[in-house]
Amino acid sequence: MSLQLSLLNLLLRWQVKRRFRKNPDVNLLRPLMQQMEARNARLPADIKVEDITLGGVLTEKLTAPGTDESRAFFYIHGGGFVAGSPRTHRPLTSRLARQVGVPVYSVDYRLAPEHRFPAGLDDCVAAYRGLLEKGIAPSSIIVGGDSAGGNLTLALALRLKAEGVPLPAALVCLSPATDMTGSGASRHENAEADSLFVSEMFDSLKPAYYGDDDDRNPFLSPLFGDVSGFPPVFFQVGETEMLRDDSTRMAASLKAAGTETVLEVWPKVWHVWQLNADMLPEGREAIDHIARFAKQHLRIA
Repeated sequence: MSLQLSLLNLLLRWQVKRRFRKNPDVNLLRPLMQQMEARNARLPADIKVEDITLGGVLTEKLTAPGTDESRAFFYIHGGGFVAGSPRTHRPLTSRLARQVGVPVYSVDYRLAPEHRFPAGLDDCVAAYRGLLEKGIAPSSIIVGGDSAGGNLTLALALRLKAEGVPLPAALVCLSPATDMTGSGASRHENAEADSLFVSEMFDSLKPAYYGDDDDRNPFLSPLFGDVSGFPPVFFQVGETEMLRDDSTRMAASLKAAGTETVLEVWPKVWHVWQLNADMLPEGREAIDHIARFAKQHLRIA
């Protein structure tokens, strides 16, 4: 464990978890992530950014020198379905653009509570279809996301399957939320160990995001979906996260369905630590693993 990880862990517990202890409302993520956006918006000099639309949905396209435009990494940011943007996630998406060597398309989907389920998922479906309309083959697309974006990554695959749309080459899920029923043991076992969140936060997600919809709706809780025929899936999650079992149980379901599944459970890290790669060796190492998986399934030497 690096010194940077130890120090940043203490800082996050003081700055973030302490705030959620006082007010465990998922909607507080929006002002927190707006502060992140200001810090994270600056890009490395070698990364080019363009605002485009895919299927009518605003999307940020990031490219590095030597980019292969015939392939794509379609990225869905996290933020509890109520916060975040492509700009908050540039420390991760810019590294993926450089290390995988393909454009990263970071979709700016609609957020709750202004636009509740399934608006954000609809946007992801429309944007993915937009990639196909650009002439990029499904076998040349990786879809990935973190937290709420990891949920939307899996829900997108379920929607594509239901609608008869070709699935991408592979999926990448970073600490995804897969079970809105909260039935995983880690939701309670890791309530104190989790560096960012408190368990009461999850109670505020339902009214903000999906209201009276069934918690077990597979497009809300992919853990309860039919994942037969899914492409390979790669997971990274922290051992002490409350969402740990959302990954471990989802990975077990995929393996049981015969899907090639890679599950990495990292010690000592917090929820979506990859976003801190600029200062965190463990973040950079995790992104190295993601890039290696993506290149393997995009058939990039």
